[in-house]
Amino acid sequence: MAPPSDSPLARILIVDDQVSNVRLLEHTLRRGGFTDVSSTTDPKQVAALQLENRYDLIVLDLQMPGMSGVQVLEQLRATEGVPRVAILVMSADPGLMVVALEAGGDSFLSKPFKLADVLDRVQLMLGKAASESREPKPLRSEDHLSRPEQSEPE
Repeated sequence: MAPPSDSPLARILIVDDQVSNVRLLEHTLRRGGFTDVSSTTDPKQVAALQLENRYDLIVLDLQMPGMSGVQVLEQLRATEGVPRVAILVMSADPGLMVVALEAGGDSFLSKPFKLADVLDRVQLMLGKAASESREPKPLRSEDHLSRPEQSEPE
């Protein structure tokens, strides 16, 4: 299916330390019609990237080495001059939902999740009506979100 002609013009940043997760989310969002999708595997870059690019939405993994997603949220919300941005938090640990939302996340999805749910949530967060015409093509067996092999305390 080709992306719809009225594809959203939103700027989206994906932040996840797992390259396979980043690629899958990029692929899913692009198949869903989002054309301005960027990514980083380095959570320490997020505040600077938001200052420079003014994303409309950040899709943020919580459990990352070096700087947790909660620390990224706190930095984004506390740094003067960083524009407010909608943040969709994702984690394999659903017990972290309250922590993530209290730290400044706007919405939460537990891993693993259905890719159509990611698109629906992104569209809702960006003020777009979710529609079935924006569901991604079926994925090959090698396209899947991995669970983190080990969890970091948040």
